Amino acid sequence: MSQESELKLLIDPAQRDAVLKLCARFADGAEPESFQLTNSYFDTDDLRLRQFDMGLRIRTRGQEREQTIKLAGEVLGGMHKRPEYNVVVQNETPDLTLFESDIWPDEFPLFDIQRDLQEIFCTDFTRHRWHVPSGEGRIEVVVDEGEIRAGDKTRPICEVELEVQGGLSTDAYKMARRLITRVQACVGSQSKAARGYLLAQKTVLEPFTQAHFVPLDNHDDIGAGLYKALTYALHYWQHNDSCLREQPSVRAVAGITDGIRLSRVVLQQLAQLEVDVADYIVRLEQMLGHLGWLSRYDGLTELTAEDGAYHRALKQYPKLYEHIQEQQEHSVQMELVIELSKRDDYQMTLLELGELCFEQPRHDSLMNAPLQQWATQRLREDWQVVAETFARDQEWRAEHYLKQLSPLQGSLQLGYCVGAIFPTEDREQFRAPWLDMVRGIREIMALKLLREAIKDTDEVNTEKLLAWQTVQLETLLFALDHSRRAALKQEPYWDA
Repeated sequence: MSQESELKLLIDPAQRDAVLKLCARFADGAEPESFQLTNSYFDTDDLRLRQFDMGLRIRTRGQEREQTIKLAGEVLGGMHKRPEYNVVVQNETPDLTLFESDIWPDEFPLFDIQRDLQEIFCTDFTRHRWHVPSGEGRIEVVVDEGEIRAGDKTRPICEVELEVQGGLSTDAYKMARRLITRVQACVGSQSKAARGYLLAQKTVLEPFTQAHFVPLDNHDDIGAGLYKALTYALHYWQHNDSCLREQPSVRAVAGITDGIRLSRVVLQQLAQLEVDVADYIVRLEQMLGHLGWLSRYDGLTELTAEDGAYHRALKQYPKLYEHIQEQQEHSVQMELVIELSKRDDYQMTLLELGELCFEQPRHDSLMNAPLQQWATQRLREDWQVVAETFARDQEWRAEHYLKQLSPLQGSLQLGYCVGAIFPTEDREQFRAPWLDMVRGIREIMALKLLREAIKDTDEVNTEKLLAWQTVQLETLLFALDHSRRAALKQEPYWDA
């Protein structure tokens, strides 16, 4: 078995010559070894190998063939880590029984899968390879250019891989930085195999739309728990970034935004533990500034959603409804986001946060303590600020709630990062009314946008509509006040 650890970067084919020159410089001007590789990828029709997060291929180079199985791994900011097993073969079709029997999970249906294997897609590309000395080993630098084929469909391959072969990962990251800044490379989270399954229409790349609690172990120390949380946040961000690249959509942008926010929350905790991440936090804040249009889009969507509270009533006023739809369409700034995702600072942040997850720097005196004790204290401190604000004895108007949306969301996101180590029932019971509050505050934004839209259109019943909007807002504020009081009575799950 070998443990593959490689950085993958995607390249614009127009930069091909510049990429080859830069990679040659990494190797002190040496000429690359260039050769053709053909890879056939196999699975069952119902993707049983894929369900185990396995990839099976036969690679042909000249007269030589090698059968490879890659097992479940992880991707951290472009660094792909997966165990793989290789065996030299003669045939063009794979034989799973040639691998050692102890690599398979318990109850793995080896013979059933072997019987049903078929080729799903293939890749055909030229590989240019250099070996660059690093530490006590080397970095294998390769540039692959060619295509993926599935039936009569194709998509291009143009990428750089930096595989750490006994060398220093820091050297690979230095090369990756130069590729980003010199030839506008992009961090790649999808393998050739993943793109092949998409091309063959065997899988669908859907944006993540709801964060979940980070899987943690009760025995984790603070450092382990926080880096697991950062890894989760980065994976969430990168997955949606891949969705944006594959098929731009507002859902993908929303997922990127949530991933950035989660990353920011974790980095803020690391900063308190004296890990030098202040620059990353600033970068994420700047990115979120470019994504601020989403809140307006979400508010307008609340008004037009067919299953929403306002759709049926607003449809009775065609001019107003059409105006809201136009505002919704014009609020989308997709080109801005696509350009942002291609920028050096965006790609560098993805890469360097991945490196942070890979290296996991820590101050032992601060981060070796048990996670649960620290998480209890942090949740308590963080929530005290939120609770004191919402407990103020005042008349809560729309502007008061809107001002508290961001702090409330941040506290709930901290719960996603460390809440898994607390009892599920207590945690969900505590969070439910606060999540209702978030939804209600977002609805306030929708009603404020509705008021603007009413004033901007020439509907004959403007005064009637404004009065109706006022009633809706007052009703919502009454419900929010009830939720606020109920939420404040909940016993925090970290103290249960």
